[in-house]
This record gives sequence, structure tokens and C-alpha cells, in this order.
Amino acid sequence: MQGKLKKTLLAIPIIFFLLLCVLFFFLYKNIKNNIEISKRVQVDLQKETLRREEVKNFNDSFKLIEKDKAELETHFAQSSNIVPFLDTIERISNSVGVVTDVSSIEVTEDNSALSVQIKSKGSFEQIYKLLLLLENSPYELEFSSVGMYNNSDMSQKEKNNKKNEWVANFKIKLISFM
Repeated sequence: MQGKLKKTLLAIPIIFFLLLCVLFFFLYKNIKNNIEISKRVQVDLQKETLRREEVKNFNDSFKLIEKDKAELETHFAQSSNIVPFLDTIERISNSVGVVTDVSSIEVTEDNSALSVQIKSKGSFEQIYKLLLLLENSPYELEFSSVGMYNNSDMSQKEKNNKKNEWVANFKIKLISFM
């Protein structure tokens, strides 16, 4: 009986040891899996953090160029709103003292440009200044035709001592048209 008792007492620690070994390997495997999952999550977190930083940097750079974008857009006339372009022509005309009338406005067949016919009256110097200012306007313009002629008779000029009145007809193509 003592031999059986010794065997039983010896079997209990062996079973306990084997149970602890199985528990150790089970926990070791779970810890190893958790470490791998943790590494993947950490990599994903780094990718997401980098992506968010890129988005933030993009938004910051977009805010920095917003003013430049608005200024650039003023150099283009929208097809739905050509009034600012016509206001620019009127403002330039008024600044040099020329009377300007817009004769016609047409959109080209391929919708790539806007054609405007202008008739201006003033002295030769004023019309020349108008032409120079239109060439240097913020819009990309192409002068299709320019016609200038003296509207006053030489004999009237000598009698009244008035300045010559010149008339200019401009046909302008607005290239920067969207």
C-alpha cells in the first residue's frame, strides 16, 4: 500500500507538472500571437498617422495658396460671368478719359474664346493709352482687328482750336476664357 501511495504521490506532481507545461505553452503561444498582432496594429497606426499628416500638410498648403488661386482666377473670365472683364475694359477706358461702347459680344464656335467689339472715342493719345493698357490687362487678349481714324475735319480743327477726335474700333478675343 505504501508503494501504491508513493506512486500516487509521485503521479500527482507529474500530472501537475504536465498541466503547467501545457498551460505554459498555451500562454506562450497566445503571447506570441498578441505580439504579432500588436506589431501589425502598430504598423497600421504608423501608416494612418503618416496619411493624416499628409492630408494635414495638403490642407495647410492649400490654405497657403488659396489667395494665389483667387488672384489667378481673376485672370480668367468664366463663361457664366463675363461682367468683370467688361468692367475692366470700362475702368481702363475711364482711367484714360476715353468714351467706350461695347458693340458686340460673341462666344467662338468652339467655346474657347470670347470675342468683343469695342468702339472708343477720344484723343489719339488717350486711345493709344487705352490700347497699351488693354494689352497689359490681366487677361490674355488677342487683338483681331484695330482700326483708328480721325473723326474731325482739319478745317473744323483750325476754326475751333479743338483737339482732334479719334475713333477706334477694336475687335478683341479673350483667350483666357473658360
